[in-house]
Amino acid sequence: MDESILTAPSINLRSNINLQQQSPLFSVLPAEIRSLIFTCALTDYEDITQDAFGRDTYWYRPGYQAKRRTATELLRTCKRVFQETWFLPFALAEHCFFLTQENRAPSKHVTVERMKEYLTTLREFARNQDGMDIPHIQSIRVFAQLWALEDSRRLQEVLDLEGFQPKNITITLRYTDFWYWEHDRPMHIDAKWVNTVRFPSSVSTISMDFEMIDRRKNEVDFITDLATQRWFFRRADGMAFRASKEDITTTRWTGSSTFNKSRWIRDESRPNEIDYYVKTVVWKPAPGFTPFASAGGDRCPNLDIPAGFAREQPPYMREFTHISVDDLETYNIPYDAPAQEVQEAMMRIARERQAAIVRRRRGSLSQHV
Repeated sequence: MDESILTAPSINLRSNINLQQQSPLFSVLPAEIRSLIFTCALTDYEDITQDAFGRDTYWYRPGYQAKRRTATELLRTCKRVFQETWFLPFALAEHCFFLTQENRAPSKHVTVERMKEYLTTLREFARNQDGMDIPHIQSIRVFAQLWALEDSRRLQEVLDLEGFQPKNITITLRYTDFWYWEHDRPMHIDAKWVNTVRFPSSVSTISMDFEMIDRRKNEVDFITDLATQRWFFRRADGMAFRASKEDITTTRWTGSSTFNKSRWIRDESRPNEIDYYVKTVVWKPAPGFTPFASAGGDRCPNLDIPAGFAREQPPYMREFTHISVDDLETYNIPYDAPAQEVQEAMMRIARERQAAIVRRRRGSLSQHV
């Protein structure tokens, strides 16, 4: 959401408006065509010319390579245009929330408190226009580390914002959002939040992105199959949501292997690059569906990789799974060196260090003999 639209204009949409009949936009084009034009003009987009995200950040990914912006200049052309479009920047924007540690989100992003202020401003403006309501929004996206998502109160706080009526909700779990990804642990997602969170009655689809490195795609396939079969979401009005395998989509993308100034050679597909595998599961309303009528109980299970599951092991799991960028520079290791060369260089340096320590100890002992 573009923060430049957070100030309510002092305008009454019902008074002193020139109908602009001299303009073909209003005198010739039907309202439906005009609406399509306005929708195209006021849909938010990545503004890569300003505020581009660094490729080595946790939040850089397809569709999020820069801060998203809405070009609101159209609203300033005349009152007639403003009358027909004032709500579109809010309704069309994908509102993003980061339930993460501070260093896992862009420095400028919408917080719950900031959204509360915006909704209050928007509500006051709408009510001054003959009692209008805040329009429904198309979508929100939540980037969440699992420790934050499993504290269901945090997601519920977003969903319970007064006047917040999204139609589509996407929850994105990035590779580095999973528990103990640093240690290459099997995938695990606790279901507590699934069992306790209630989505707004306005919601028509709930999507989840499960992202993992390509080497571990079989884990994603297993987990998403489980989620499709055994996870169900519920709205505040009691409507149950279920997923179908036919709605699952698979995407791939390639990103940097450097996070927080460390190059993760263990996970590299090529020097400085990680190939990602993403499966998206979609839950839709299922009228009359009672998820637990036959199974008994009323809780969805955790998603776990079972013992004995055939996991492809990483090729570089000895002492050095990742190397700091500073160490690469200190030891004159080329930044684009293949992972195996980097590991061999670091192991050689470690052996040399150990040998130097042994020599110093022997020298110290000889002085005391």
